[in-house]
Amino acid sequence: MDMKKLKLFFQGRKGLLPRIESACSGHQGIIWFHVASYGEFEEARPVIEATRARFPEGKILMTVFSPTIYFPMRNYPVVDWVFYLPLDTPRSVKRFLDAVRPAKAIFTITDYWPTLLNALRHRKIDTYIMSVRVEPQSHHLKWWDFNYRQIFRHCYKTVMVHNEESRDLLVKLGVPDVRVMGDPRLDRVNAVAAEEWSNPVVDAWAGGKKVFVAGSTLDAEDSMMAKLAAAHPEGKFLIIPHEIDPSKVDALLAKGQHGAVKYSFYKDRPADDTLKNAQILVMDTVGMLSRLYRYGFAALVGGGFTDNAPHSVVEPASYGMPVAFGPIYDREPHGVQLIKLGGAFSLNGQEDLESFYCRCVNDKDFLKESSRIARDYCQRYKGATKAIMEVIFGD
Repeated sequence: MDMKKLKLFFQGRKGLLPRIESACSGHQGIIWFHVASYGEFEEARPVIEATRARFPEGKILMTVFSPTIYFPMRNYPVVDWVFYLPLDTPRSVKRFLDAVRPAKAIFTITDYWPTLLNALRHRKIDTYIMSVRVEPQSHHLKWWDFNYRQIFRHCYKTVMVHNEESRDLLVKLGVPDVRVMGDPRLDRVNAVAAEEWSNPVVDAWAGGKKVFVAGSTLDAEDSMMAKLAAAHPEGKFLIIPHEIDPSKVDALLAKGQHGAVKYSFYKDRPADDTLKNAQILVMDTVGMLSRLYRYGFAALVGGGFTDNAPHSVVEPASYGMPVAFGPIYDREPHGVQLIKLGGAFSLNGQEDLESFYCRCVNDKDFLKESSRIARDYCQRYKGATKAIMEVIFGD
């Protein structure tokens, strides 16, 4: 966590417990979801929204760990409250649970807080974790990570995992109730892809043509996209950075040799000719990425060159387009599967991106087939949300 995020992390926790106590006072049967960051939220989102549909008058609390998600989602209308998660100390945990008194607690993917989870167990509060992925090389499976094994054996009523490999590994650890549910993100991305949606600024810029989309980009992908655009002045390139840093956005715009503009400048003037003639449009806003992919014929997803994994492979795949990302993708199961099937492609650098782009533009059969594979994959594995709801609420 960089210094800016660290500062927001601590600022957001000033007076946190009194605010939670005031908000939750007098409410019974609160359903509590914890999502650490934006990736976890996207996995949990379909379940949170299904919970709201099932309990329209119920109270739902969502806690987060990272400022990255807190600020864009602090007014998320589906839940009643969004707060940071208090620190995992005995005193903070006691005050938090005394205030919330959750009927159920649902965690997503990771974030193992021993004090909190053991307190939930002692209070006999039904606690679940969903979208868990465990790999053979995980340090959590090593003999020294005793706390991890104890948490999974004793603190969750049900552990819901993505795949059979994760289930088998946890069963070997002695976890009593492990169930393969799949990934609820697929329900979410399929629903978003099916929506009628457009953006007047992007419409004006794209001019009715499909474009090449780069989503959740980091510095490595930004640099590669600038070079790709420079080599193809006839193309249009939509870039959505992973985090909106004004200085980085300006640096990216400066690299646009054939015209680059940022979304915020044209938000209220979509008819501007400079926008229409620009080759690159940089989205310097958050919250639209999953919908923006519909403008593309192919996509580059950031995170696979310098991060732990590509950020979201299924978002562009759900629109039926081939997806490319960097070589660090082993921790992204959808990326692994789509590469095997022929709907996604791993890139080692600029030359590979150039080849991928040219093949998508010039080989109609390749584009059609890889697009079909990507769309079919996303459709085939939907349904996790319903299964998870059945486990938690007995639907």
